[in-house]
Amino acid sequence: MTVLLRGSAFITGAASGIGQQTAIAFAQHGVTKLALADINQDALSISAGSLKKQFPHVHILPVHLNVRDSTQVKEGIAKIIGEFGRLDIAVNNAGISGSGRKTHELEDDEWLGILDVNLQGVYRCQKEELDVMVNQEYVWAPRYNESKWLKS
Repeated sequence: MTVLLRGSAFITGAASGIGQQTAIAFAQHGVTKLALADINQDALSISAGSLKKQFPHVHILPVHLNVRDSTQVKEGIAKIIGEFGRLDIAVNNAGISGSGRKTHELEDDEWLGILDVNLQGVYRCQKEELDVMVNQEYVWAPRYNESKWLKS
């Protein structure tokens, strides 16, 4: 195993797709503590269980949360700090694409819901992550947001 990364990581949208693959890559390359967050509790449990089997040396912490809820985000970060003691890497990957209709065909409520997850969700997470990270002795914190864009 090539060790390129270290410490603890928090990944939203980690139950599937890019978030799940990011968790696998982190485990393969040196992250020893992974907090996996997702709104889908069942998919999160399956993903966490699979990662635990595949990487028994990595501490996997499933965190069920909705990035649309500031309280859940704050409590999720507190759970991670309580378990890992620190936060080194944050990947804000949670995102939705909506109904798949063209942008100009969307109702305002659907558009605002997409923005609440894909934009405000990143803000909510980064606010809590950075509040922890800036007070740590050292920080290596690439932040990433994978937005699932709409048809234009």
